[in-house]
Amino acid sequence: QIIRGENELEKISAASWYVLNRHSHISFADYESTTKSVDSIATVFPIFFFLVAALVCLTTMTRLVAEQRIFIGTYKALGYDNRSIVMKYVLYAALASALGAVIGSLIGMHIFPKVIYQSWLLKYTMPPLKYIGQIPLIVISIVMGISVTTVTAYFSCNRELREMPSLLMRPKAPKAGKVILLERVRFLWKRLSFSQKVTARNIFRYKKRFFMTIIGIAGCTALLLAGFGLNNSI
Repeated sequence: QIIRGENELEKISAASWYVLNRHSHISFADYESTTKSVDSIATVFPIFFFLVAALVCLTTMTRLVAEQRIFIGTYKALGYDNRSIVMKYVLYAALASALGAVIGSLIGMHIFPKVIYQSWLLKYTMPPLKYIGQIPLIVISIVMGISVTTVTAYFSCNRELREMPSLLMRPKAPKAGKVILLERVRFLWKRLSFSQKVTARNIFRYKKRFFMTIIGIAGCTALLLAGFGLNNSI
């Protein structure tokens, strides 16, 4: 029996060894794939958020300074220098954006990780969550937010301060209307109501405001749809 067993062993070919590390384990590979997906989302999403936020801040500060035109003219007529008037709106923009940046940083660094981690706990067994302060990221976000609002407020105020106080204390004259392309299409223009005609003319009269509004709404809608898409994909 021993000899027969030795003969059987001689017939067996050389064994193949498979060395598997933790990256080959299904649970670890699945977790790694999930984290890479979240990392990719975290790389792309902030860009859209920053662009939409910058556009909203740009529109808001421009509109705020335009609405404060009479007050700016009054300040100038009372003897305040241009620097003091500009600093009022620049500081307002800086304080508002700094407050929003601090609140956003606290929410983003503590609430979002906890929500994501709790959802992962339903599928994985993991150690307790540890928070790591992302100081460079917070500083960059705050600087970008403050820069957008303060620079917009500064240039908007400077543009208004070029005029005389007597002109600033009066409402700004609306832009002169022009014959728009739609008016040349007579059969279509006649079928529009009065409010539709006014809306069409205002769109072409204030092109900057129109495009900023369109881009802002489109960006916010894109983020909403992307959020639903992520929910459906995950």
